[in-house]
Amino acid sequence: MAVADPTLTVRYSLSLPTVPASVPQARRSVRAELAARGLAADHPLTDAVLLVVSELVTNTVRHAAPRSPRTTLRLDFEPDELTIRVHDRHPHCPSRRETPHQDGSGGWGLSLVHETALLAGGGTATLADPDGGGKTMVVRLPLV
Repeated sequence: MAVADPTLTVRYSLSLPTVPASVPQARRSVRAELAARGLAADHPLTDAVLLVVSELVTNTVRHAAPRSPRTTLRLDFEPDELTIRVHDRHPHCPSRRETPHQDGSGGWGLSLVHETALLAGGGTATLADPDGGGKTMVVRLPLV
């Protein structure tokens, strides 16, 4: 009888409170995990990954905290791809903006994440939870 090959995906998960201090904590944790997987500080994808993580965790802190006291950050390392997932329990599924907020409070974060992923040869998606009570922001980056 043949035995299936074990999965090659290595998962890293971190649950964080949706508070401002979680943004630098997420960056530090992800930087350490990247280094443990052979993506040192000077690896071409390190800055892109840290920017994506910073933007997505910041968005959960700024926009989801009242309804989602925690956010989950997950990294899936596959042989050719790194997938970054940031989940919260706020039902609003944001989309990229064409223009920033009129009051100067931002609005470019998801566009920056999307463009960063495209430049690296990857892509982005927003996945609503089956119950409609939350979502996961997904960014895929090739590991080449």
